Amino acid sequence: MAAISLADEAGAGPSAAPTHSEYEIESAMLYNFTKFVVWPGSALGAAGATVVAGVWGDDRMIPVLQAALRNKTICGHPVVVRRIDSSADAISCAVLFVGGSDRKEIGRILQSLGRSPVLTVGHRVQFSRMGGVIAFIRDGNRIRFEINVDAADRAGLEVSSKLLRLGAVWREAPPQARN
Repeated sequence: MAAISLADEAGAGPSAAPTHSEYEIESAMLYNFTKFVVWPGSALGAAGATVVAGVWGDDRMIPVLQAALRNKTICGHPVVVRRIDSSADAISCAVLFVGGSDRKEIGRILQSLGRSPVLTVGHRVQFSRMGGVIAFIRDGNRIRFEINVDAADRAGLEVSSKLLRLGAVWREAPPQARN
């Protein structure tokens, strides 16, 4: 599994709040994830239409993600970063970063998205296990990621095998139970 190293912050353990450098790494990784995901049909709108990268629950991520996505595109679409605080707004995102929300709120957010074609990314260890597509996992001074392939399938997102080889893969059900 690929990992990106953090500058080891004094006293920062696996459960410590994300640092500015951690947000920068996660923002860069999030953008790179979009290069290896295909959204279904017209999910991103007409050619050239702006897509939304939303941030729910962690306002500290917004300026860092804005900087990381400045002058970038997702599948040829210009990107705008917005603070998201309603399910209706979340459904309109191409990418939704779910920050430091509690477990119940994360479950509610993910459930409200249903089968919407939204690439959900979070930095709680359990995020992918709760139905999010990609979870950042802090491992000492490294950031790794886990991909919930069943959540991606539900959202209609096609995740490249190249990305799947770099991260840990999580399946909600064993292969024989899915058939």
